[in-house]
Amino acid sequence: MEDKFKTLKNYESMVEALFDQELLKENNIECSINNKGSVELMPMFGEINEGLCINVFEKDYEKAMQVLKDYKDSIATA
Repeated sequence: MEDKFKTLKNYESMVEALFDQELLKENNIECSINNKGSVELMPMFGEINEGLCINVFEKDYEKAMQVLKDYKDSIATA
């Protein structure tokens, strides 16, 4: 069975996307940042091109959402 990418979240800022990407990688979640320019380099992203976003494997989607939520909750209570 082939793993498929799923868009996790759209971003307005590359800095925010890079921060979340690092957070996900620290939690052993493979991810990649996609932007309109990357379709030329990696045509496989053409189907999911939605501007600047982070993509994860479908199998990791729920875990990735929870990691981002837990981080957001932790800074909100600090």
